[in-house]
Amino acid sequence: MKTKMKKDWFGREKNTEELHNDSKVWVSEINLIKDEIRFLEHLLSANYIDFLAAGLHKKIEENVKQISLQKNLGTELQDLIREQEKILSELITTESVTGNINYIENHKKLEVEINTYIKKYKDLKQQIFKVVENVMKKTAQKKLPGTDEIQKLLDK
Repeated sequence: MKTKMKKDWFGREKNTEELHNDSKVWVSEINLIKDEIRFLEHLLSANYIDFLAAGLHKKIEENVKQISLQKNLGTELQDLIREQEKILSELITTESVTGNINYIENHKKLEVEINTYIKKYKDLKQQIFKVVENVMKKTAQKKLPGTDEIQKLLDK
């Protein structure tokens, strides 16, 4: 499993374990994003009335649409990663990993797609948090009795 494959975008060689590790990291990132998406969906639905009252119906509708797109794209990327892993496994079995330009190119493209996906998701998450924060400030949500003591403990 120590077969080296040249990754020409950095001019260094990565072994098959490192290529496999790339896939594991990507799947982990996408799973984390999926968990965060569930949280964002809950956050938006729990504050929906406040968003309507603040006149943000269209903005929230667009954010919900973007969340749905990100969720679907994450699933598609996971499918592509699984396919790439199957190909890597076959290449290792047939001992034809070294110099397989197709695999290398596909791995590079997938890496770019995943990095773009993660960046777009982070931008969307930031937009949603800004909207929620602004609405919460505008509605001047009241603190529960005793939360001042909790905040003091957290600040220590």
